[in-house]
Amino acid sequence: MKKKPRNLKEALKNKLAKKELNQLITSFDSIGNIAVIQVPDELEKKEKLIGNTLLKLNKQFKTVCKVVSPRKGKYRVQELKAIAGEKNFIAEYRESGCRFIFDVKKVFFSPRLSSERLRIAKEVRKGEVIGAFFAGVGPYPIVLAKNSLMKKAFAVEINPAAVKYMKENIELNKCTEKIEVIKGDVKKIASTKLKNKCDRILMPLPHGGENYLASCLKAIKKGGIIHFYQLTSINNPFEEPLKRVKEEVKKLKRKHKILYRKEVRPFSATRVQVVIDFRVN
Repeated sequence: MKKKPRNLKEALKNKLAKKELNQLITSFDSIGNIAVIQVPDELEKKEKLIGNTLLKLNKQFKTVCKVVSPRKGKYRVQELKAIAGEKNFIAEYRESGCRFIFDVKKVFFSPRLSSERLRIAKEVRKGEVIGAFFAGVGPYPIVLAKNSLMKKAFAVEINPAAVKYMKENIELNKCTEKIEVIKGDVKKIASTKLKNKCDRILMPLPHGGENYLASCLKAIKKGGIIHFYQLTSINNPFEEPLKRVKEEVKKLKRKHKILYRKEVRPFSATRVQVVIDFRVN
């Protein structure tokens, strides 16, 4: 019997030269019916072959997209190109008993934080009010609404496309009574409308979350918990975020206690994303 290839590199072993195989990036993001993969410039002429091979290996995918540009701009979106399968950018994604629909070209979404979302849901206590900041299409507030006994979540997001899909996903998952969507800048909303209202705050911003710590500290109640994410150096990854947390808490003459820290996902050869959970007293 012909042995089925276990991964992309094995499937392309006899279709790419040895040098090309060494250049191949085999990791990809699985977003329901869509796979998002990076194709090095050296393999641009082989992108269709790579995409079609990935489709054959994973029957769940209907479309394979390649990353054309890094995430950029106010909304941290990236340019994508469909290289195999249907020319479709609407993802239909499932996670922790929840369903999500969104355009991968118009919003930021990371399936690699799925375990983080469920971890936090399991820590939420009955009756908590959640500040789901940088909420995107709603994965954090919706997973918490469906998998915890939280009272309510304020989901704050500035990207209008993400707000649109988040509202649709909230209805899709029947969470309308538990989640209030607020379109706007976290800095303004956290320090005014949500001042001292949250028992727990989620800060999964991919870049620059440290610049919002001061505002988020104004929204947290005494004894509340903040889940702070930051991209940092792979060498001693917790040094910078721990220092920033200490500085911002001190400025407001408050105290804190570190509860948990972890590297949650690799970002590049030199950087990783970490999470710091801390209680504010």
